[in-house]
Formats: sequence, C-alpha cells, structure tokens
Amino acid sequence: FAQVLENLLEYPYGCAEQTTTRGYAALLLDAETARQLGIAGLTPEVRQRRLEATFSRLASMQTSSGHFSFWGGDTEAYPILTPYISEFLLDARDAGFAIPEPVLQKALERLNEDLLTGSAPFHGYANREHLRFAYQAQAGYVLARVNRAPLGTLRAMYDNERNKAMTPLALLHLGIALDLQGD
Repeated sequence: FAQVLENLLEYPYGCAEQTTTRGYAALLLDAETARQLGIAGLTPEVRQRRLEATFSRLASMQTSSGHFSFWGGDTEAYPILTPYISEFLLDARDAGFAIPEPVLQKALERLNEDLLTGSAPFHGYANREHLRFAYQAQAGYVLARVNRAPLGTLRAMYDNERNKAMTPLALLHLGIALDLQGD
C-alpha cells in the first residue's frame, strides 16, 4: 500500500481521473499514515500545496453541466467521473481542507438531476445498463453522504433495477446510500 501511494504521488499524467487518484494519495498520506507505513510521506506544507493544485485542476475540468471532462476545456464530459471526483472533494472537506465549494455543489446538483431523471446515457458502451446502474448507485451514495439522496429513487433502484448490477460495488454503493438515508 505504501508503494502504491508513493507511486501515485509521482504519477506524471493528469486527466481528471488520474488527478483525482493522485489527489487521493496526498489526502490519505497524512503524517500518521506515513509513520505507520514506514515511509517519509509529505510534509504538511507539501501535502497542502498538492491538494490545492488538485482542487484547482479539477475545477478547470468541470463542464457547464456540472460533470467533468477528462482534460478540461471544451472536451466532452464523462459523467462516470463526477461521482468519483465528488467523493474525493467530500473526503478532502471532511479531512479539513478548503475545497472549491462551488465546484462540489455544481457536481452534486448534476448528480441529483441525473439520479432523478434516470442518469446520463451510456450509448455505445458494452454493458450500458450496468454502467448506468453503477453510475446512479455511486451518485446516490455520494448524495446520501450529504443527506441529499432521494430515498424513493434509491428504493426504486433497489426494487426494480438491482439485477442490472454486474459487480458487487454498485450494490454496495446503493446499500450504503439506502442506509445513510435511513432505509
């Protein structure tokens, strides 16, 4: 685990997913974790700078819809990134870091809209029904963390769509979302 965190910190590429994953490495590698893993880790100042750079880069990759593109600018939005990036921003905020709140709020609004309207399309993908369900389940989980997931929608997903899940992770996200919303 220590080697993976160290490798992620030095990963040279920076699409939205890679930026977020590298940001997670900096977030997870606080002084106590580094000590437990027996590695040097990051100084608090370096950790702070890395996370601020991550937040800034992710903000530049958010599209007008609230989703994120892989490389920013006018490139196409990839909805599947939005729950992952939103979860990272929530984790960073929970750890005490000042995140770009407007970016998070715009992403949460997009997730909520997609959850209520049946999700973003996944045309042209193999297993698109699974991808749509997995996206919605993770979106529900992220929204439930801030008490904004519509319980009726989550329940309908469980009752009517859980058979579309091809992996247990989507069901885990949905189950935790339901639990967080009191079901």
